[in-house]
Amino acid sequence: MQNQFVDLYRNSIKISADVARASLDSVVQLQERQLGILRGLVEEQRRSVDAIAEAKTIEDLMATQSRAMGAQVERIAELWTSFMHSAAEQQKTWIDRVQSQVGLTKERLRETYDFTARTSEEIARNAASQVSRATGSIREAASAAQPERHRKSA
Repeated sequence: MQNQFVDLYRNSIKISADVARASLDSVVQLQERQLGILRGLVEEQRRSVDAIAEAKTIEDLMATQSRAMGAQVERIAELWTSFMHSAAEQQKTWIDRVQSQVGLTKERLRETYDFTARTSEEIARNAASQVSRATGSIREAASAAQPERHRKSA
């Protein structure tokens, strides 16, 4: 039974490590995605600055500024969408792992309970058998002693 508890503890530690690793992997993926988006935003900003510097009229300046703002808003929306998508993925992964591990833990506990029940039944049978043998020995001793009493009385 002690080995089963050790296995249960070992599995719990493994589960915790797997969940932590999955979380860290998700964070790394999120940061890589966000870094790519930010690099795109910086590049877009550089192009916008170059275009603004080349503008010759106020209309060109306003049109370039309008396009730059639209692109920046689009990139920021992409950044937030990526963040939310990654957070949802991470949560789903975590929930799936926890549900899986809860199922495994539940099965281990059921096995431990079954083992304990079988062991308890076996101990009870052995105890009953020993009591029965002891009772039989006492009866035999009592039976053997009664003829001696009858002989002493007579």
